[in-house]
Amino acid sequence: MDILYEIAKAVGAASGLLAISLLLWDRYVKHVPVAVIVARPLMAGSRQIVPFLHLKNASDRPILVSWKDGDHRKMRVAKGQSVEGVLQTMFDGDTTISLGAGGEALLPIFKPRDYDQISPENQIELCLRWKFAQPRIWKVDRSIVASIRKIDLDRLIEGYYEHDEG
Repeated sequence: MDILYEIAKAVGAASGLLAISLLLWDRYVKHVPVAVIVARPLMAGSRQIVPFLHLKNASDRPILVSWKDGDHRKMRVAKGQSVEGVLQTMFDGDTTISLGAGGEALLPIFKPRDYDQISPENQIELCLRWKFAQPRIWKVDRSIVASIRKIDLDRLIEGYYEHDEG
């Protein structure tokens, strides 16, 4: 009888650990936003292809995404293609955008000032902070990094092919 009791305890403990693991995955990993560097025309119909940051909120709740502005030695993200959005990247400070549930944003990226001197094998990264606008438990900022090797960024831009959906 003691053996059955010990087996039942072990099964209960294992299922409890599995339940906790699934809960933590659901709360802290599953809903992490996606940040990917993509190539796009600067404007509709433009032949000038530039890098953009594609942000996607994988959560069912709104999030706030922030980044530091002003460092010309790093890639910078503009809040948009407006003059105000571009100028904001040039001065020290933070920019924050909000993305609703399942929301997406396509934001222009500016290359570092010394881009031509960077080795083709070096990683170039964008460090972003994010948090839920209405957190349930986790209240501090978390971070995501969008990174790409310089040679791959160049290939992404040079090899851009616009897929025609018509």
